[in-house]
Order: sequence, then structure tokens, then C-alpha cells
Amino acid sequence: MPDQQQAKAYLSILGWPAGFSLDDRLEALVASVGMDPDQARSEAMMEPPTVVGTVDAIITDEILRVLHNLGVLAVAPSDDELGSYPDPEPIKRIARFPGTNPTAFAADDNDEPAWTFTTNDIRLVVAGTARLTETRVNAERTTMGHGRGNQRYTSEVRTVRTERNRTKDMLDIHLVMNGKPRLLRLTGQRTLIRSLENIDDRPSLLTPPDAIEILKPHIPGVQIDQAFDSFNPPQKIRLKSGSSRHGAKKRTPEAFGFYSVWLATVNRMLQGED
Repeated sequence: MPDQQQAKAYLSILGWPAGFSLDDRLEALVASVGMDPDQARSEAMMEPPTVVGTVDAIITDEILRVLHNLGVLAVAPSDDELGSYPDPEPIKRIARFPGTNPTAFAADDNDEPAWTFTTNDIRLVVAGTARLTETRVNAERTTMGHGRGNQRYTSEVRTVRTERNRTKDMLDIHLVMNGKPRLLRLTGQRTLIRSLENIDDRPSLLTPPDAIEILKPHIPGVQIDQAFDSFNPPQKIRLKSGSSRHGAKKRTPEAFGFYSVWLATVNRMLQGED
């Protein structure tokens, strides 16, 4: 059994009181967490919702008590709570059945038989663009000298490191089916969400369809979140990035995955769901 004192939680600020200055935010973080003032100032500058740091799960109740008494809306989902959320299911396409109420959809992952869900099963949609930095290391051999008679060629191996940046569109659909959460993940411009009669049409790569605009009319009342680009992920997520660019570390697929599950978990906590 893991040591409870080693369990971590993500202290998350969801809203500051109206009129709170930057200094008020800083003082709240120092008073509740004992955060270093320089770090507290940096975190206080981030607009909510934001994860301001990791804390020992065993003391989260006391930390939250201090913040709540100051009027700060805050929660602290633990590593265990985020870790227990189901893994994303990669889906190639989603077909919408026209004329259904509530709207019915079929999910197809190309490996298993298609299965259906409806608007009533959807709790949250999260969309964002992840940024990847691919690093390639090549060894090049160069030859020097000119051979004539007994003259020798000499060679050396030079390592060349190159980086290539690219983006990946990501869309998560959070469901609750039979009382259990389920997470569908669609990635890339070839991802399809469309009416059943058009499902086999190939999407244009020059003008790819906007999945959110396609979904929105059929999921009234469902929260659609597109704020990933402004989210500041925890340091441990940034450290997983192999990129040398600070901005890219905040926008990796891993950061999107954390953000999506974190947001869904926070919503469940606010709604009092298990």
C-alpha cells in the first residue's frame, strides 16, 4: 500500500474574489501553502483556472480551508483521482444519426464494432491544438585529404541535431455511461464527425471541417472548452516534454491529456460526483 504522505494533489485555483489584486493573490498562496513569494507571484499572475502547484494530499483540507475563508474558489484533485479516470479511447470517426432526439452518435475505432451514444451521455467536450517538437539526430561521415600514391584519406563522424515543429488537433468527448465516465479522443485533421449519409466522404486537408462547429448544434447545454492554449500545466507535465522550447512544453499532447482529464475531474468534484 503506497505511503499516504507521498500522495500528491494539484492545487487548482478556479476563481479569485472580485477586486483581488495581484498582491492579494500572492498573499493567499503564501498563507495557505507556504509558497515561496517569488514562485507565488509567478503563479498569481496566471488567470484561473490554473494549477498553482502540487501539494501533499494529506494536507489539502487545511490548505483549501484557508483559501475558502479568503473567498477563493479552489479544489485539489489528487494524483489518485486523476489516475483513476479512464484512459482515452482513440476514435477514428463519429457518425451522427440525423433526425434523432436526443441526437444519437456512433463511434468507430476501426478495431471494434461501432457503438452508440447520445447527447444525454456527453458531459464535456475539450478541444485544443497540441504542439510537438520532433528531434532527429543524424551521424554524418566526412572525408578529408586527397589520395595519391601512399597518401591516406582521413574521415570523421559529425553529429547533426535538427528539430521540426508540428501541430496536432485534439478533441476529447467525455461521456458518462451506466454511471461510469468514458473518454473518446479524436486527433488530426482527418478526424471525422459528420452525418451518417456523409460519413464516407474524405475530408479536405486544405479546408478541414471544424469539429466543434459540427457538434455544437447537436449538443445543447454541454460545456465546450477551448481554453487549453491559455492553460499553465504543472511542472511535472512540462518536464515530460523533450522540447527545448518553453512554450512548446506547455502545449504538448501530454499537457492536453492532463488538462482534459483535470478539467473533467474538477467538474465532477464541483458537482459532487464520485
